[in-house]
Amino acid sequence: MFHAKRLKCTPQRLAVLKVLKESGAYLSINMLDKKVKEMLPGTGLATVYRALETLEELGLVAKVHLEDGCHSYAVAPEGHMHPIVCTECNKVIDFAECPLGELSEKLTQDTGIVIQNHFLQLFGKCRECQA
Repeated sequence: MFHAKRLKCTPQRLAVLKVLKESGAYLSINMLDKKVKEMLPGTGLATVYRALETLEELGLVAKVHLEDGCHSYAVAPEGHMHPIVCTECNKVIDFAECPLGELSEKLTQDTGIVIQNHFLQLFGKCRECQA
């Protein structure tokens, strides 16, 4: 995938992917930076951000927006997913059911704009935080 886009498969990019794969969850930039530094001491925060940006462009990493303005990152799930973010604990649950297919078709008919993609993210309280 890297070579097809004329990008180098750097140790830093591989480390970011490895950390995300091993975690199996969405990680904050601070946690990700800490774990990457454990693997590759001397890696700067800016390098981690650049690696994330490249990996996201390649479709390998998913980014979710948290209510506090920060982001969390994970290995991109297969298929079309939408995240639900808990506003209390920042837990992220991906759901595959997409209610926007019919709306996209209607918008295309009404506006003449062919919808190529969309982003839907929901916020609420998870079961644990409701208790």
